[in-house]
Amino acid sequence: MRVNIKLDERASGESKIGFPIVVVIRDDYKQRIIRTGYHSYVKHWNKNLSAPKSNHPKFYEINDYFLKIKLRISQLMANRLEQKISIANFKDELFKDNYPVFYDAAMNTLPENYTGTKWSALKSFNSFYPSLKFHEITRQIVADFIVKLFEKGNGPGGIDSYIRSLRAFWYKLSDQPNPFAKHKIAIPKKLKRVSTVEDMQKLAAAELEDKGQIASFSKLRDYWLLMFYFGGIDPEVLAKLRYDKNIVNGRLVFNRDKGGSKMPCNNVIGPAASEILQKYDCRPFLVPIHKTKNPDSFIRNFRRGLIKISERLEFGTVMHPKSARYSFIDRAQQLLVDERVTAQIVGHKRKTTTSLYTNDFPLEVQDESHLKIISF
Repeated sequence: MRVNIKLDERASGESKIGFPIVVVIRDDYKQRIIRTGYHSYVKHWNKNLSAPKSNHPKFYEINDYFLKIKLRISQLMANRLEQKISIANFKDELFKDNYPVFYDAAMNTLPENYTGTKWSALKSFNSFYPSLKFHEITRQIVADFIVKLFEKGNGPGGIDSYIRSLRAFWYKLSDQPNPFAKHKIAIPKKLKRVSTVEDMQKLAAAELEDKGQIASFSKLRDYWLLMFYFGGIDPEVLAKLRYDKNIVNGRLVFNRDKGGSKMPCNNVIGPAASEILQKYDCRPFLVPIHKTKNPDSFIRNFRRGLIKISERLEFGTVMHPKSARYSFIDRAQQLLVDERVTAQIVGHKRKTTTSLYTNDFPLEVQDESHLKIISF
């Protein structure tokens, strides 16, 4: 096993305060790169010594920190001669009580390539309060963070999910009083609005303008219908779908990946969906949403556009991006489709006792139900 301290100069890690200083652990062709929470510009880093130069603004603080880390490395390497330990265990022992920055400590606990709710919560908190150390995070900072999320337009349910995720990170990483605890987010109860068959028929038949923008009324209509036709998928999923990765033997194959669940979906592509896809020439992607430079701004425009379309076409309920999923599941229920088949289509985890002893339904059964639901 080899353990090194270095400056991670990959472009993906560069920030306003330089590149991250990391510990690299290598063993049996495996490698783990762990952020320490400290950063440095190249001009402030001595590559030969793997240490900050004396002109680094935090020279003494970083030096003190790495003296502790290097001593701990020496101790662990000596112990390893007596008992072999894995990279993961070595990392845990090395950084036990030695993480200075909450964000980096929490990020290091997540699986590689994970981008679910916990990851989003950390990224959001760090965007408002970058690289705070554990002792710098107070209950007032958390309260201000909640206010900022509301001002940004986040819903109470999403904010509550973020705070619960951050609270769990703290309990896992620190024995100190948890600043994320006891913050109550009032979540109003609301009925999940679903679109009627009549409203969906109006939407599909309407003449809507298309001036070429990614969020023109015509395109927003197509996106919503595709989300419904594909089994009630989310706009974030639709934006990532590609012909070269997700169309397999004429079927749509993808992981829903909501909350990191990685539930696989293998769904039929009906005639109405195929007809919409033929409008767009944006390969390898299915639709041009990927061209947007600001995903959050697009979702807001999507929501506002659907409200205007709903008003213009005089729908019984206002459509919104999430209602494509609600409508698909509601229609399945109205048609008495077996809930286990619906779960298989939409990518829900099946937690019933029966599901532990049964295999997935055959695709022929799934497709029959799927086409029945989207045929309106």
